[in-house]
Amino acid sequence: MKIAALVMLLGVLLAGGFFAAYRGGSALGQQWHRVKEAPASERVVSQARNATPDDVQQMLAPYAEPLQESERPLMRIALEAMPRDEATASKVGGGAWWPHGESAPVDAQGRALTLLAQLNFAELPRPLPGYPQQGLLQIFVATDDDVYGATLDNMESQRQQRNFRIVYRPQLQGASMVLPAVAGARLPLDPAVPRRMRFTVDTEPMTRGDYRFDRMMDHGLDGILRAYAAQHQLDEDSLLDALWEAYDGGGHKLGGYPAFTQEDPRSDGMDELLLQLDSDDAMMWGDSGVANFFISPEDLKRRDFSRVAYHWDCH
Repeated sequence: MKIAALVMLLGVLLAGGFFAAYRGGSALGQQWHRVKEAPASERVVSQARNATPDDVQQMLAPYAEPLQESERPLMRIALEAMPRDEATASKVGGGAWWPHGESAPVDAQGRALTLLAQLNFAELPRPLPGYPQQGLLQIFVATDDDVYGATLDNMESQRQQRNFRIVYRPQLQGASMVLPAVAGARLPLDPAVPRRMRFTVDTEPMTRGDYRFDRMMDHGLDGILRAYAAQHQLDEDSLLDALWEAYDGGGHKLGGYPAFTQEDPRSDGMDELLLQLDSDDAMMWGDSGVANFFISPEDLKRRDFSRVAYHWDCH
């Protein structure tokens, strides 16, 4: 009987407590009422939202001046169908203009290289500062190589034209022939299907992947991003994604700043972007990667393309 009475008494006390809470007669009840009656916007203040492009610009507002000063001219490159191949056209793939009687380029095993890209500087809509105003720049790569003719150990190894070759012809004179496209099982594109380059004048600020981008920020970009996300209740991942999208630097282009899927192989200011070829529906660098060709400004001024660094990476 004593146990039954004790259980009944405990039940009454619990019921009374919950009733008091419900009626607002306790601190717990009063708190519940405040939350219940608060506007919806005040009840979800702790929930992070996704970042927008405006958030990126506001986060980087203190660095607007150096970003603006970093802007460079470039030529955007659109690749379009080329029903009829032309030997001297700006293009990817296809046959290459070549002086008659000169030995064709080969890889370290003596196998023929194929044309990856060819730029006729006379076809640019206007001169690009530092670049030739005429002549033909040709890039040849190996057709049976896991890394498309590149050597990816370090920057110096990337300059060694063992399984790729870069040729600049200031003048297209004398007897010539066409080096045919060479098929291969390990290529980022089908060289038998050329695509013409169309150029558009543009400018761009330093891209997020460039090793100097972080150095532009006083406290490092990671710290700035975390602080801004916390202050404005933003999801950090979405803010990082929005930053990459705004300053990605992807696409095919001549000049400007590079894009990477991994990280910048450079660590100093010796080399700048010469040419970038990105992945698209008809060109694939590994798993949706991007290829960069770097040259020092002094070499470019001298029209010396013997030390161009060839780099690519992918996801």
